[in-house]
Amino acid sequence: MSATAVNTSSSPMQPNNLAADLKPQGQEAAPKVKPCCVCKDEKSARDECMLFSNAADPQDACKDLVGQYRMCMRGYGFNLAG
Repeated sequence: MSATAVNTSSSPMQPNNLAADLKPQGQEAAPKVKPCCVCKDEKSARDECMLFSNAADPQDACKDLVGQYRMCMRGYGFNLAG
């Protein structure tokens, strides 16, 4: 019987992660946030306006606050459909 030589002295194989090479350097240190944890003040103002507005069309009356909330969320990388 002949024995087959197995090379156990080399380092373990590492998978080649090509996506890691494409990732910009600045994104590695950026913390991931949840949408519920950002823009709390803007969201609160928007909700208060929509809920307690006496206008005939609260959506139109609060569009500036809605826009501020969307812009804030966009700054954190969330794109709200509108």
